This record gives sequence, C-alpha cells and structure tokens, in this order.
Amino acid sequence: MKDVSVMIEDFKFNFRVCALIENNGRYLLEKSTGTDFLNMPGGRVHAGENTLNAIKRELKEELVLNDVCPKLIKVSEQFFNFNNTNYHELNFVYYIKLKNSHELCKKDNFVNIDNQNETMVWIKKNKLKNYKILPEFIYSLKNAKTISHLIFDKINNLSFGK
Repeated sequence: MKDVSVMIEDFKFNFRVCALIENNGRYLLEKSTGTDFLNMPGGRVHAGENTLNAIKRELKEELVLNDVCPKLIKVSEQFFNFNNTNYHELNFVYYIKLKNSHELCKKDNFVNIDNQNETMVWIKKNKLKNYKILPEFIYSLKNAKTISHLIFDKINNLSFGK
C-alpha cells in the first residue's frame, strides 16, 4: 500500500501516526542516523488505512509490539520546514503504557527492527528537556484522559491548542 505522503504545490503533505510509549517513568523514543533530534516511533498512514490500524502496523514492524491497546491522546496539525521542504503534517498520537515485564522494557538502546538507521532509546520523563525532540509538543504530553488538538505552525510562528 502507498503511504499518504504527497507534494501539493509548495508543501509536502504527510498523514502520520506515532506512539508515546511509557514504562516506569520513561518514554521510548527513536534517533535516526544523521539527525540531531529524537522522535516518537511511528510512521505514515497507508491509503485506505485507519489510524488505529496504522499505529498497530508501525509498532509491529518497528518493535515487534503486538500485544498493546493504543489510546488516542492528541491530533496535531504541523507546518514546518525540514531540509528545505515545507511540510503540512497531520499526526495522530497514541499512548501506550507497557508493563515492566514486557521484553522491550528490559532493553536500553536497541536498533529498530524495520530500519537499521534508527536506534530506540528509553528517556526518563524528567530528562526530556535535556534532549531535542520533535515534534516539540512531546514535552507537554501526558497520559491524557481526553483527546486534545494542537495546531503548530513553525513557518508562520503560530500555535493553537494544548
């Protein structure tokens, strides 16, 4: 299936999902080779795929994570420039809390199964501010009881929502 990622005039539109994976006061993040930032595991939604199936597929591909019940906590619209390309990105963020007994919780740094150029790392919540993490709204994410909506326009320096 095709990823929902297309150039429209001067913007590249991406439809994405990602997961805020928590265990024992830590978040699981990924670092791609050649970048100076961390981000949440996930990827693009395929054409004809809903976001819940997309996050389950991405986590299975990247982490062999099958036994989870993702909970939608945020919908974000982001406008930014990366590598001289303007992006318009729609992102659905899901929350997953792993039990201490889960196999992933026993690892420190490990390679993403689907992409050998990505390293997965556990970062303590109280240490997040010491790292550059994109999207930046991760610094304020919590195990939300309701879904929130955020518009983050870095191109025009505008931000709306929580």
